[in-house]
Amino acid sequence: MITITESAQDYLAELLSKQDDALGVRVFINQPGTPRAETCIAYCREGDVQDGDEERQLDKFTVWYEGRS
Repeated sequence: MITITESAQDYLAELLSKQDDALGVRVFINQPGTPRAETCIAYCREGDVQDGDEERQLDKFTVWYEGRS
């Protein structure tokens, strides 16, 4: 599991407060299992959550972790 520190949560909560339609953030891996794999975080909007995503409620926002990642 990925740990999002308190200071990172504060920063992300501030960014999210400026977005009209963001539900929270989504964490996923681009090109998993390859040497080019990279961890990504993006605003999560309606329709972005996919079957298999793991939802985790933090104090200030919700995080969805891509299941296959």
